[in-house]
Amino acid sequence: MAVFERNGFWYIDFYAGSRRIRERVGCSKGEAKKALFVRQAQIAQGRFDFRPRLSVPTFQDFARRYEEYARANKRGFHNEQYRIRQLVELFGKRRLSDLITWDAEKFKAELSKSVKPATVNRLLGNVKNMLTMAVKWNVLQQNPFAGVKLLPVPTMLERILGDEEEPKLLEACDRVRAPYLHPIVNLALNTGMRKGEIFSLHWSQVDLGNHLIHIQNAKTEYGERRIPMNDTVFGLLSKLQKCRHGDLIFPSHRKTGEKFRDVKTAFRRAVSLSGIRHIRFHDLRHTFATRLVRAGVDLITVQHLLGHAKITMTARYAHTLADDKIAAVKRLDRAPFGSLPDPNRTPEAISPEVAEGSKVLPVNALGL
Repeated sequence: MAVFERNGFWYIDFYAGSRRIRERVGCSKGEAKKALFVRQAQIAQGRFDFRPRLSVPTFQDFARRYEEYARANKRGFHNEQYRIRQLVELFGKRRLSDLITWDAEKFKAELSKSVKPATVNRLLGNVKNMLTMAVKWNVLQQNPFAGVKLLPVPTMLERILGDEEEPKLLEACDRVRAPYLHPIVNLALNTGMRKGEIFSLHWSQVDLGNHLIHIQNAKTEYGERRIPMNDTVFGLLSKLQKCRHGDLIFPSHRKTGEKFRDVKTAFRRAVSLSGIRHIRFHDLRHTFATRLVRAGVDLITVQHLLGHAKITMTARYAHTLADDKIAAVKRLDRAPFGSLPDPNRTPEAISPEVAEGSKVLPVNALGL
């Protein structure tokens, strides 16, 4: 048994019974030695399962099988299928057994030159999950990308829509040629629903009689909730119901029977036309939560309305109250108070008129 290097990669060479096996590990001699030690232990314990190279599918072939699984089991498959196509372009003809950790690191480095870290992480998370399923389905013995870390993503500051900005944004939504943009934005501001929850909303989830919206098939079990309608939402949905087409509240205008996909470009255009500072669609959800907290609504209620799994996710909105308190105290810096009296001045004499009308109280009456 040995390790050796060829063309910049390290390999392990060992025997399983009478069969000689060579495997490529990576760019590190230390990793190769560790891999060889693992193989020796597996062989000694009878846990080594040799699979001929030709029995392991290419990434492209495995992706077809994974797509069938994802289409039937994953709610976000529509977005995921585009990422799978990108991954097939990168790893398509490689056999799964040929993939090593360095492939993922190289993939991260190359892709980060042209796209943002969050995009790289979504693709990396996708391929790691695919290889995890390959292990689960006994196609691979282990996931070569399991220990690969995601890229650090800069934290984006939450932006709250001001009261004076809201009418400007809604008016701009009407000027953009995009179906449903105005009601979608208004619904987000007044319910705190996620974009995906809004696009997936069916009339069967809307109870106009009791002024309730029932969120179903949410990201988590905590996401399934009932949201009361205020007058704005009730009026909006009542108007949409008069011209409904099928059970989807926001159906696609391109593909019959499918839901509306996204308003990213249209929303960005409306923000630009409105003249307000940059704001993301998800910030409308932050605005809803912040307005509730400022109105005195307790955090537990806000948690349930937002569908947060943990109160710690909602607790960040408590900073709103702290900011309001700081702003209130700072008003004292600008308040036009008169000058304070001199503590060393001589008190003025009491006028006879006041003295005549005064009444001498006994000491006991003062409680002394």
